[in-house]
Amino acid sequence: PDTSTTITTALIFICLLFIAGLSYKIIITVIAICIPIVIFGVSYLLKIAETGSDYRYGRIMSWLYPTDPRWSEKAAQQQNSIMAIGSGQVWGKGLNNSVATSMKNANYIIEPETDFIFAVVGEELGFVGTTSVIVLLFLIVMECIMIGRKAKDMSGRLICCGMASLVGFQSFINICVA
Repeated sequence: PDTSTTITTALIFICLLFIAGLSYKIIITVIAICIPIVIFGVSYLLKIAETGSDYRYGRIMSWLYPTDPRWSEKAAQQQNSIMAIGSGQVWGKGLNNSVATSMKNANYIIEPETDFIFAVVGEELGFVGTTSVIVLLFLIVMECIMIGRKAKDMSGRLICCGMASLVGFQSFINICVA
């Protein structure tokens, strides 16, 4: 059920194909093949959605409608993450704080060291800290791209741009989840 890793891997693959110099003839062929597959996939997902048994569908619906009683149980972690980020306000509550009202200390954020690390950053460092983290991630991605542009061969360019894609897309998806 780890959809975010699948999406990240697909985006990295697409970026590397474009950097490697993919021909437009291949792009048009792939699009012509993918359109019927997407139509079939959407119709299949709508059938699954009617039964309400798909895990991914439930996660997406809980993200879109977090206050709906059908999805509120699956949206609890997301809502707690939003409250943690918001409780940091502008300057945050301080690094490794021991405040009892902290969402992290009260165990409202179940996995603070993994998927929801951005919520912890938002609570402890506030808006200034989260903005700083986003800027630093952007600078890392840009540095990887600049190193890739200076690479002497295609393999060096692909490695650098692949790492830039990995850091950029994974960070973006993780921040969006939080």
